[in-house]
Amino acid sequence: MIPSYVYKDNTNMPVWTRPQPSILEALRLPEPSDISSPPRGPPEGVEVVCVFCDDVFLYPEQHQDLLRHHLTEHKFVIADVHLIGDFPAYLSYWKNKFRASPVTAYCTTMRAKVSSDPGNSEGNMEEFNFLSDIVLEDKELRRKLQMDRLEQVLAVQETERSDTTFSRGCLFCRQVFTHHKHLFDHMAFDHNFSVGQPDNLVYVRKFLDLIEEKLEALICLHCEKVFKSREVLKEHMRKKQHKQLNPKNKLWDQFYLANYLEFGRNWEEQAREPEETADFWDPDEVKAGDDKEWADWRGDHGNMVCLFCPVNYQDSHELINHMDIVHGFDFGHLKTSLKLNFYQQVKIINYIRRCVHLNTCIGCSELFPTKELLLEHMTWSNHNIPITRSDWDQPQYYFPTYENDNLLFGLEDPDETVVGGNVPTVLPEEINVGESILAREEVRRELVPNRAKQRANCRGGFK
Repeated sequence: MIPSYVYKDNTNMPVWTRPQPSILEALRLPEPSDISSPPRGPPEGVEVVCVFCDDVFLYPEQHQDLLRHHLTEHKFVIADVHLIGDFPAYLSYWKNKFRASPVTAYCTTMRAKVSSDPGNSEGNMEEFNFLSDIVLEDKELRRKLQMDRLEQVLAVQETERSDTTFSRGCLFCRQVFTHHKHLFDHMAFDHNFSVGQPDNLVYVRKFLDLIEEKLEALICLHCEKVFKSREVLKEHMRKKQHKQLNPKNKLWDQFYLANYLEFGRNWEEQAREPEETADFWDPDEVKAGDDKEWADWRGDHGNMVCLFCPVNYQDSHELINHMDIVHGFDFGHLKTSLKLNFYQQVKIINYIRRCVHLNTCIGCSELFPTKELLLEHMTWSNHNIPITRSDWDQPQYYFPTYENDNLLFGLEDPDETVVGGNVPTVLPEEINVGESILAREEVRRELVPNRAKQRANCRGGFK
């Protein structure tokens, strides 16, 4: 007989009897939190660390100093820095990448004249590493940061529109307004000072603060000259028709939604493009069976979270592309190679969700202390694909690991895919009524609706 104390610790138990890691409570994927109060402006004064060393810079105040440090100390250049939506997050991502991989794995080696002095056109011919969106991972990262920033700005704008705490006096008279749209309309129509459509503005509190600071400093908002008194400034702005902002001053770009809408473009570039003719939908031109009216429809079930990291997308194809480029998990190839139907896709996703939550490798079932070590192991060991079908093809994985896993709503059913775009015609089966149960008169009478029976009774009299 085996003493009872031998199995008091799980480590002493036989392997096949040890309890497996379990999930004892309902899980939910992280959801974006609501913005309780309108922020006064974009985040400022963020500390960023050099990609290669521990030197700290204040962003955006020391932005140029950081770029100069990258160039002179580490021979490293980032392409199109001004088009990166969240530069601190961008640097943090690549700093973690370069810890595990050499810089040359993602950068192009180039030679050019390099000078640390911006005013000096001459420089020494040096070799440096050039990081740009020609790398698919960098392009995906930039696009994701741009979309995140756009979503944040739209959330801020929506909060400002419903802000009930707003109270601000006109910059040119003493009238007070409780909504920024009414204030901007008043200044445009009563004082001929227009900053554009109020619906296109964001961070309006800081916007008004900066305009007021310039007026208090007796600076013309258009030509930015300084005057000796407020009366002289007002007369100058009236005569010169300078009742508008300086379009060349990049300070104002952060307050216009157009600068956040499309990756790599600002309001000036959009204004140069000719307006395209609107393609209005004419219901009379839609043929029978045409799905044009549904072409741009998208389900509003929320964003879908990556299987391996917290990033989320609204479109399932974009999420699958992200997992392929960033994590090396080609879900499309996996679905095709294993010939997964809809329910098998559900099971394999729930299985991966469970493994990642429990820090367990989906390829070798090894347990890791942190999720970071798990993802690093799966990336470098190519264990990011479930090998054993019996591990995930279990009835328990019909149930979602996370209650709000919207990725399950974005799955495509291969059985519903039509090859060549032709919908197969379903022909009704021909039934010989004489051999059917309908040939029996009493059965046909039972199928007659109640109202028809009542009419028949009325015509034939009551029995």
